[in-house]
Amino acid sequence: MTRSEMYAATGPSVTNAAPAPSISNAATGTARGRGRVRVLHVITRMVLGGAQENTLLTVTRLDRARYDVTLASGPTTGPEGTLEPRIPNTLSFVRVPELARDPHPAKDPVALARLYRLMRHGRFDIVHTHTTKAGLLGRIAAAWARVPVIVHTPHGHAFHDYLGARGSAALCVVERALARRTTRIICLTDAERDDHLRLRIGPPERFCIIHSGVDLDRFHMGHGDGEHARQKLGLSSDVPLVGCVARLVPVKGVQYLLEAMPAVRAAMPGATVVFVGDGPLRPALAAQAAARGLQRGAVFLGLRDDVAEIMPAFDVVVLPSLNEGMGRAAVEALAAGRAVVASRISGIQDVVAHEETGLLVPPRDPAALADAIVRCLRDPGLRAAFGARGRDSVSRFGVQAMLDDIDGLYRELLGARSDEPSISLG
Repeated sequence: MTRSEMYAATGPSVTNAAPAPSISNAATGTARGRGRVRVLHVITRMVLGGAQENTLLTVTRLDRARYDVTLASGPTTGPEGTLEPRIPNTLSFVRVPELARDPHPAKDPVALARLYRLMRHGRFDIVHTHTTKAGLLGRIAAAWARVPVIVHTPHGHAFHDYLGARGSAALCVVERALARRTTRIICLTDAERDDHLRLRIGPPERFCIIHSGVDLDRFHMGHGDGEHARQKLGLSSDVPLVGCVARLVPVKGVQYLLEAMPAVRAAMPGATVVFVGDGPLRPALAAQAAARGLQRGAVFLGLRDDVAEIMPAFDVVVLPSLNEGMGRAAVEALAAGRAVVASRISGIQDVVAHEETGLLVPPRDPAALADAIVRCLRDPGLRAAFGARGRDSVSRFGVQAMLDDIDGLYRELLGARSDEPSISLG
C-alpha cells in the first residue's frame, strides 16, 4: 500500500505524500526487511509557539536515514500565526480536520477515530504526541492501535491557569490514566517534571527531561547590534526599551506587564514596551494602553519572523507568564545577551537564574515587575553582566542537544518495549 493509499483509507487529508517504506521492527529498532523506524508526531495545531517550534524542529531534523516521520495536526486557526509554510514538502503531513484545541463533543470522537485509523493503517513504531489535547486523543488512539512505543511531550502542563479548579482536577484524573499507557513523558525542565510528580500523574521512572531545542546561533549572531535593530523598528536609540515576545493570550501575563508600565515610565521617562506577537488579547491591550496614557509607551509589532534580528534592540526582555513549560523566549533572550525579567514559575526557574542571568518576580504582580524592570534599566552594568552570563548558560538548550536526546530515547524505548493492551479509562 502506498502512503497516499494509506491516508485515503484513514480519512484525514494529506499533503506531501510519498510511497511508504517497509515497516520497522519496534522490538529492535531495525526494519522488518530494510525499512526505517516509523514515527508519527501528533499536535493540535501548528501556530507560532514554543511547542510548535519544538515539534517542527524534531520532525524536520531527525535522522532521515533512520526515521520515517509523519506529522499530524488539526487546523491551524487563530491570530497567533502559523508555522505550516515552514513544513517541507519532503515531510508527510496529515490534516485531521476535527482535531481542535477546545473540547468538542461532536468533533472529538471523530478526531479520535481518524487518529486510530491512521495509526492502524500506518503501523507506526512510535507515536509521539504534543500538547494536552493531542496528547489525550493521540495516546488513546495509539493504545487502541497497539502502537509499541507511546511518547508524550506536554510542553508545560494545563493543571493550573487554564481550566479552573474543576477542570484541572478532571485533567489530573485523565492524565493519571493516560500515563499508565504512556511509555515515556518528556518534560522540558526539572520543575515541570516535579509538578507532574507532586500531582501523582505517574511514577518517576515514567518521566525524562529533554530541553526544548532553540536555534542558538541565530540569536548569537544578532548580539550587540542594538542600534541597527532599533533603526529597523523605527525606534529611537536613546529610549529605554522593554521587549516582550509572546502570544497575546491571558496565560502569558502580558496584561500585567502593561499594568506595570506607568510605574516604569514614572521612574524611567520615555521607557517603551514592545510586544512581539499577536493573539486575541491584542485589541484589549491596545485599549488598556490608551486608557493608561501609554499611546507612546506601548508598541505592538504583531507577528514577526525576524525575532533574532530585533532582539538586540531591547534593554531588557520580560516574560510575565503565569504558566510556562520552559520559556523559549527566555532562552532566546539570554542567547542574544539580553537581561531577563520573568515570573518565578515552573519552567522559567530552570532557565533564568535569579540575580545571575536575570530577575525573577512573583506572577500577577505588576508592582514587583515594575521594580525589577526599573532596576535593570537603571544599571547598564547589571544588564551587561546578566547578558554575558546568560549567553554562557544556554548551550544545553541547543537544537542538536535536543535531537540527540530524542534519538537516544527512541533507541532506548524501541529496544525495551513490546505491544501493550488497549487503554481503559474506566
